Amino acid sequence: MSTEHPPSILVVEDEEAIAQGLVFNLKRKGYSVDLALDGEAALEKATTERYDLIVLDVQLPGLDGFEVCQRLRRDGIFTAILILTARDQPDDVIYGLKVGADDYMVKPFDLAEFLARSEGLLRRARWSQAGAQAEAGTREETLAEDAETRFTFGAYWVDFKTWQAKTRGGVVELSRKELAVINVFAEKPNQVITRRELLEKVWELPNHPNTRVVDNVIVSLRKAFEENSWRPRHIHSVRGVGYRFVP
Repeated sequence: MSTEHPPSILVVEDEEAIAQGLVFNLKRKGYSVDLALDGEAALEKATTERYDLIVLDVQLPGLDGFEVCQRLRRDGIFTAILILTARDQPDDVIYGLKVGADDYMVKPFDLAEFLARSEGLLRRARWSQAGAQAEAGTREETLAEDAETRFTFGAYWVDFKTWQAKTRGGVVELSRKELAVINVFAEKPNQVITRRELLEKVWELPNHPNTRVVDNVIVSLRKAFEENSWRPRHIHSVRGVGYRFVP
């Protein structure tokens, strides 16, 4: 993302009123915004243009948002993706994260929260690019330094450099949110971490009343790293507070 140009966003939404509202408000924030009305148009734009964020509705004519997200990731396009869905079902949310979405919002949503989530994803994109540029300037890293990017616990590992992880289902690529939550856990092993702390550090929304987004990512991580999610070995629930990670 260049600091010389405004961040570029692709909005993929087939409901005209919602689409125009999102485009209008994002442009008011100073962003450069394109619009796609279906999945095929979204794929064409996302593969021919460079965007800093894709706002992607799930229920689209033709290819749905899940399929669009999966194809983009398969083709090596790792632009941040914020999924919009009318289905507030844990399985749908988990599937969205699994196919590569970075965050999600359930319709109808608060405009101020949508803009805050978008800004947070764009900010992380800037940080990622800054980190990549810094890494490009220091190519002579040793193998030992590379090894420090890998966090190991039990029979599993997570590589914060490649986003890959060894899970119960083999080596997969984690979503940004899954990776960020594991990073918080790795920094505070055996300590109680509140949902509010995770909202602040991962979503940058410390005062948001809905902590369900945290719980949904935890469900996804338990499916990846726990043999028995009802009796977890690593990611323990602390009732009414949050979670404790045991390496």
